[in-house]
Amino acid sequence: MTVGEAFAAGLGAIGTWLGCARGAARRVGEVVEGLLDVAVRRDPAPAPTPTPPSPRPVPSGGAQAEIEEAKFYLGPRPSPPSLERAPGELPRAYGHDRIVLLPRDPWWAFTYWEVTPMTRLRALRVLGAEGEGAREVLRIYDVTFITFTGDNAWLSFDIEIAPGTDYFYLNLSRSAASYLVEIGLRTPAGRFLPLARSNTITLPRPEPSPDTTVRWVRLGRHAPPTGTVAGWAGERLPTPPGPDGDSGDPWSGATRSSETHTPLRSSR
Repeated sequence: MTVGEAFAAGLGAIGTWLGCARGAARRVGEVVEGLLDVAVRRDPAPAPTPTPPSPRPVPSGGAQAEIEEAKFYLGPRPSPPSLERAPGELPRAYGHDRIVLLPRDPWWAFTYWEVTPMTRLRALRVLGAEGEGAREVLRIYDVTFITFTGDNAWLSFDIEIAPGTDYFYLNLSRSAASYLVEIGLRTPAGRFLPLARSNTITLPRPEPSPDTTVRWVRLGRHAPPTGTVAGWAGERLPTPPGPDGDSGDPWSGATRSSETHTPLRSSR
């Protein structure tokens, strides 16, 4: 092959390569052009419309009043926060040992409590072998007119509760008396181990108070109040019947629960 033929063959190969490159570039351009057409034809997302600020109130006293008002203008007020709360439920337990006693009427009270499993486990460990067959009970104490120290109640009685119970209505036959309650474990031998103690409540009277003394107080501007005691000449209202239907005179000589009596030792 002569030099001229070799040179011509080289030029032909170069031309072939250039043709292939030109074809590849044309095909890439067509693909890119198609993508651009799709992007242009797609509807753009609408831009959010800004909320125009609320106009500043214009006073009605003229230009001078508007100038004075502008001194204290702090801009538009933001909208108040929403008061809606996320939906939810109260927890079943709070992890604290407590018992609460509430009066309902002259003869009934309501109590609810929570005792953690760890507290029950420690109580069973304290009882040891005596804890076999122990029952959970409510022990109610009559503590009218006394400061309870654990064993000086006027009287006490127990109410057995079913496992898993966390509230109870107590039928208390002595109205106008003070009570508190303890929840604890009672062994078959009679030993009582308290787990929690409640607050003290006083049940209301089933009738108006027998104290009819009226105390009149005279108030002075710069002097201490002076009081005088006078009797009441009105008529008493009829007494409502008690839980057993008895509607006798409450101011007779019958003993009432608010009167003092000899204390009884608790069975603790």
